[in-house]
Amino acid sequence: MPLRLLLVRSIALIFLATLALSSLLVFWRTYEKVETDMTAALAAGQRAVANATDESDGITQPSWRLEHIVANFNGDRNVRATLQRADNSQVRSLLPPPRHPVPPFLFKLLAGPPQTATVDLPPALKSAGTLRLETDARNDLAGLWDDAKNLLFLLAIFAGTCLLVLYFMLGRALRPLEELTHAFARIGNGDYRARVPIFAPLELAKLSAGFNEMAVRLSEMEHRNHRLHEQLETVQEEERIELARNLHDDVSPLLFSVDVDAMTIRELAQSKDYSAIVERSHAIRGAVAEMKRNVKAILGQLRPSGLHALGLASAVDNLISYWKTRRPEITFRIHMPDKSWGPRIDGALYSIIRESLNNAVKHSQPSLIEVSIEEAYESGFIVARIADDGCGFDANNASGGFGLIGMKERAALLGGALTIQNRRDKSGVAVAVRLPLPSEDEIEFVPEIAAQ
Repeated sequence: MPLRLLLVRSIALIFLATLALSSLLVFWRTYEKVETDMTAALAAGQRAVANATDESDGITQPSWRLEHIVANFNGDRNVRATLQRADNSQVRSLLPPPRHPVPPFLFKLLAGPPQTATVDLPPALKSAGTLRLETDARNDLAGLWDDAKNLLFLLAIFAGTCLLVLYFMLGRALRPLEELTHAFARIGNGDYRARVPIFAPLELAKLSAGFNEMAVRLSEMEHRNHRLHEQLETVQEEERIELARNLHDDVSPLLFSVDVDAMTIRELAQSKDYSAIVERSHAIRGAVAEMKRNVKAILGQLRPSGLHALGLASAVDNLISYWKTRRPEITFRIHMPDKSWGPRIDGALYSIIRESLNNAVKHSQPSLIEVSIEEAYESGFIVARIADDGCGFDANNASGGFGLIGMKERAALLGGALTIQNRRDKSGVAVAVRLPLPSEDEIEFVPEIAAQ
C-alpha cells in the first residue's frame, strides 16, 4: 500500500474510533437526560393535578372535574393522564406525535420502562375514579435524536473534510519521495543520468542533494570503468602484437636456420662428409639454445608477476631481470625495502613501476634507469620514483595514452597522486607517486601464500 494511503487509513481509523466513542458518550448522556426529564415531567404533572384538586369542596360533578383535569394534559410532550372510572371505562389525554420518530431499537435502548404514578385524589373526587400519570419519552427522544444526528453528521463532515485535505497535502508532501523512488529505480537499472530537483524542506533538500551527488559519482565511476575496460583491451592487444612480433623476429629466423641446416645435413649424409655434418649439428644445437632463451623470455613475460608469492621487491627484481635480458645496454639501479604494504598498495606500485619501465625503454632511449621506494613517516606517505636519463618528452605534445591514465587512476583510487615530468638535474623523465601509508589493519597477511 502506498505511504499516503497508509497514513490516511490510519488517521481514518482514529477518526472512526473517535466518532464511535463520541456516539457512546452522546447515547449515555441522552439516556441520563431522558431519565431526568421523565422524572421531572412526572413530578410536574403531579403538582399540576394537586393544584387542580385543591379546591374540591362543593364539587357537584366530580367526574366532569377529573375529565377536565385529564383534558388539561392534552398536548403535554412527556406525560399522559388516564382516568379510570368506576365502570372500568377510561379517559386518556392525547400526546402530540413526534415530528421525527426515533427508531424502535433506539427507543427501547434509551427510553427504558415508563415511570407511572397514581395521584392521591381528595375524598370529593375519589368516587369518580382513579387518576394515573405515565411518562412517554418519544417526543423528548425525538428532539435529542435530531440533535445527535446533526452532531454526528457535522463530525462526519469534519472528519471527511480533514481526510480529503490530508490526502492532498500528503500527496504534495510525499511527491519528493515518489520522485526519489523513481530515481532510485533508474539508478538500479543502470541509468546514472537520473537526477532529482532540490526540494524546499531542509531535510529533503539534503536528501536530494546527496542523491544527485551519488548519481554523479556513479556516472563518473561507470565512465572510468568503461575507460579502464577499453584500456585493458588496448593493453591486451598491444601485448599480443608484441608477442607476435617477438616470435616473428626472434624465433622464426632460428626455425628457418634449423630447417636449412637439417636439409644440408641430409645432402651431406649422401656425400658422407661427416665433419661437415657435425659442424651443422652444432649449429642446430646453437639455434635451439637461442630459441629456448627467447621462449623463456616470452614465458617470463606471459607468466604472472609472482607479486603475492614473492613480494614486491622480488617481483620488481624479476621485472628488471627481464628487461636486462632484453636490453643489456641499460643499467638499472634499485633502492627499495624488502617489505609489503598490503596487496592493494603493492599491486599499484608494481603496476606503476612496470608501466614506467616500459615507457622508458620504448620511448626515452635511456642508459640508466633508477627505481626507488621510501617511506616518509613524517608526512604519512610512501614515495616511489622511477627516473631515467633518456631524451625526455615534450609535455605540450604528450599524448596522454592509456598507460599514463591508468597509472594516475591507480594512484587516485588509493588517495595518492602521480606526477610525470622532465628531470631538472639532467635529461630524462621522472615519475613520482605518493600513496598514503596504510594502517596495520589494512596490511593483510595471508599465511598460505607466504608459506609458499
